[in-house]
Amino acid sequence: MHATSITRLGADKRGNPRVWLEGRRLEHAGFTPAARYQLGFDEVKKSITLRLAANGDRAVSRRSRGDTETPIIDINNSQLLSKFEGIETLKVRFTDGAVIISPTASDLRRIERAARLRRRLENGMPLKAGSVSTGLGILSLAIHQGLEAAGLKAELAFSVEIDERYQEAGMAVNPVWKPETHAVAMPMQEVAFDAQALSSLPQVDILEAGIPCAAASPAGRAKKSLAKPEDDPKFGHLVAGFLAIVAATNPGVLLVENVPPFQASSSFSILVNQLTEWGYIVHADTLKGADFGCLEYRNRMALVATTPGIEIDFAALIPDQTEQMKLGDILEDIPHDDKRWSTMSYLKEKEDRDLAAGKGFRMKICNETSDFVGTLGRGYSKNRSTEAKVQHPTNPDLLRLLTPIEHARVKGIPEYLISGLTQTMAHEVLGQSIVFAPFKALGQHIGSALSKWAKLPIEFAASTVKPATIIRALIPQETKPLAQNLGHKDQLPLFAF
Repeated sequence: MHATSITRLGADKRGNPRVWLEGRRLEHAGFTPAARYQLGFDEVKKSITLRLAANGDRAVSRRSRGDTETPIIDINNSQLLSKFEGIETLKVRFTDGAVIISPTASDLRRIERAARLRRRLENGMPLKAGSVSTGLGILSLAIHQGLEAAGLKAELAFSVEIDERYQEAGMAVNPVWKPETHAVAMPMQEVAFDAQALSSLPQVDILEAGIPCAAASPAGRAKKSLAKPEDDPKFGHLVAGFLAIVAATNPGVLLVENVPPFQASSSFSILVNQLTEWGYIVHADTLKGADFGCLEYRNRMALVATTPGIEIDFAALIPDQTEQMKLGDILEDIPHDDKRWSTMSYLKEKEDRDLAAGKGFRMKICNETSDFVGTLGRGYSKNRSTEAKVQHPTNPDLLRLLTPIEHARVKGIPEYLISGLTQTMAHEVLGQSIVFAPFKALGQHIGSALSKWAKLPIEFAASTVKPATIIRALIPQETKPLAQNLGHKDQLPLFAF
C-alpha cells in the first residue's frame, strides 16, 4: 500500500509540538492496533521514519467505536519534533511496513531560501540574480544599479529569453552579463517543462521578469478580440511556465513588471495566490515615469514578493527631485534638411477621417518645449499615428520620429545598451521595456530592505511580520498564515545549507 497525506504540525495543551496520525492508511500500511514499531530520524533525508518491528519499543494505540478499532499514532517527543522548528505542515508517506514524515516541499523551500539569502548578506557575498524575458537586460541593469546604490552587489546567474538576438546584443554591451552567466534562448514555457533545461537553472536570491504583456493590454485584447488575456494562445498561459521557473529557482525576492491592466487579469490572481501559498509576502503597485522625472509618461505595474521579514513599502520610494526635463534637452542635432523630416500627410489624412468618424485617435506631435511624451511601444518604428512625432523647429508642417538614442533618453535608459542595433530592433527592445529611473529606485529600496533584514535577529524579523498580500489593485486577495520563528541557520539541525 502506498499513499501520501499532508498533516499539520500540531501542539499539545502545553504548547509542545505534536504529530497525530489516525485512520485506515495506517492500517493498510501494517500499523494495526498494538503493532510494534521503531521510530528514528534520518539525518540525510531529513525525515522521521516509523518502521514496523516485532521488538519495537513503541506500540500503535487504538480508538474503539462499537466493534471497530481505529489505529492511532501520537508522536509528542519534543526533542525529536524540535527538528521541525519553523515548519507548518508535514508530508506523510505510507508504505508497506513504514511511515515517513518529512517537511513539505513548500516549507523546505521557504526555509532554504531565507537561510541562503541571509548567509550571502551576512558574509558580504554577491547576490545571485536570475532573469526571465530578459530582452537586452534593461530591467536587470536597473535593479543591479539600484542594489549597488544600496551597497549590495549582484551577479546575473542566468537569463531566459525567447529571442536569441536580444541575448546576443545584451551580452555585448550590458555590464550585468558575465562570462559565467547561463544564457537560455528558449520560450519560458518550454524551459519550464523541459526537465534538463529547468534543472540547469541555479537557485537564486533575486529573480526578475517582464512577463510578455501583449495579451494584458487593452489594445492587445482589442486587436485579437480577446474576452480575457488568458484566451491568447501565444501569451495567455505564460504565468504557468513562469511559476514553474520560480519553484525551481526559489528566489528570496521576486520582481515582476507588466502593464497596469495585468493586475485585473486571472494570471495576476494565480501568480499572487500561488506565491502567497509558497510563503511569500506579495506587494504590487504602479510605478509612474512622470513621478521620477522621465520624459516618457509610461506606467508599469511592479510586483515584489519577498521572504517574510523583508519589508517593502512602495510609498517609501523616493523619486528623483531633479527639475523636469524638456524634450529639447535630449534631442539629437538633426539637420533641418535631413531626409527624416516629412509632412506625414497620410497620417494627417487618417486623423481627419478619424475625426469625421467620431473616433478618438489623434496624432501626438511634440516639440522642443514639450515636457512629456506618451508611451512609445514596440512598433514605434512603424510610425503609428498615436505615438509621438517631433515637429520641425522652423517648419511646423514637417515631422519626424524620435531616433533610437532619443527613444532611450526619454525612458532614461543608458544609450550604450542599444549600440550596434538596427533602428527597428532598437525601437523594439526599448518599446517593450521599462522606464529606467523608477525601477532603479525600486532596486535600491529592495537592497536597503535586504540590508536591514540581515541585521535583525531572524527570530525577531519573522515574528514581527504580519502575513499579508499587499496589493494596490482591483482584486482582493486571500492570504494564509505563514510559519513563524524560522530560526537562525546555525540553530536548524534539520537542514544543511
